[in-house]
Amino acid sequence: MKVLQRMVLGCTLLFAIPVTAEELKPTYWQDLVPQLTTVEDPFSALDNNQLYDLGTIARFRDAQKIKGFTPSKQSIAEIEALQGGLERAGIDVTALFLQRELITEQRQKMATLPNQKILNKTHRLAGFITPIEMQGNKVTQFFLVPTAGACIHTPPPQPNQIVLVDYPQGIELVSLQTPVWVEGGLYNQNVTADVNYSDGASKVDAVYQMSAENVENYQANSME
Repeated sequence: MKVLQRMVLGCTLLFAIPVTAEELKPTYWQDLVPQLTTVEDPFSALDNNQLYDLGTIARFRDAQKIKGFTPSKQSIAEIEALQGGLERAGIDVTALFLQRELITEQRQKMATLPNQKILNKTHRLAGFITPIEMQGNKVTQFFLVPTAGACIHTPPPQPNQIVLVDYPQGIELVSLQTPVWVEGGLYNQNVTADVNYSDGASKVDAVYQMSAENVENYQANSME
């Protein structure tokens, strides 16, 4: 009977291994960016002088939105001359500025929206710890970020390149330069948290949250 039980247990473990390996397949940071239809960027075909002229026109138009701004006749004439020169070169300035708004909106979405396809699933993601809450010498809540020192020594990444991780049992932080693997369920939750550093604190936004099942120091061969 014991031999039969061992055989059954051995078969169970044998069939369980491929499933576990599949579940723990690494997720990469680019997977966190939503897959959106991109808007063609017409500005890439312009030379530096044309881009400079468009920038001057854009700044003038933005200034016109400021209450109390009254442009001089000379400024208006200069802007009209720039626009006329661009249009003679076959550049539709009005259409370009409409496209500019679409590109700005797209970039905003690419930076702030989650990838719906990866939500509510278990993921294994490598990154660096930016501590938020500590218990003794262990970090129990942190931002997982793709580059070392992000949010502390460098500006924070875009919100969908940051994951707020809750790990109640905690992990000892060797240094901000030490990469880790984090495993757990990944969810969409817009959060803002304070990150403390030597000369103050900064609020950091994220659109992902993970309840970690395991956090361990990174090993390159653990990617496979």
